Amino acid sequence: MPKAYDKITWRGVTLNRRTAAALEWAEKKSGVKISPAQGSYNTSVDASGTTHAGGGAVDIRTVYLSKTARVKLVKTLKDAGFATWHRKAVPGLWGEHIHAIALDDRSASASAKWQMGEYLAGRNGLTNQAKD
Repeated sequence: MPKAYDKITWRGVTLNRRTAAALEWAEKKSGVKISPAQGSYNTSVDASGTTHAGGGAVDIRTVYLSKTARVKLVKTLKDAGFATWHRKAVPGLWGEHIHAIALDDRSASASAKWQMGEYLAGRNGLTNQAKD
């Protein structure tokens, strides 16, 4: 029987079943197709630090989304239980994307857990700790 924290490949990225199920719920509820750019259990993207080293983390491509679809998806991801932010492009660091961390994911990295706390405190999840 599959378990919530089993690692799987979902649309080309590694996630756990719990995260994939929440993404599928958000996609169905919002009607916005999710195209992940980066999943969990990944340390190969320097700009992410260790945030994606554990479970629950996902970056979603936004280049194909209208502003309306992007806003709808961010809201629905939050409804699905993700700490979620729309990240604007930072030249030389990352392109525009939606960054999400599944709240209370027990396999999340320490930095992802820190971001969960920042989200709940109304901050942007970045080291500058600015208001979201």
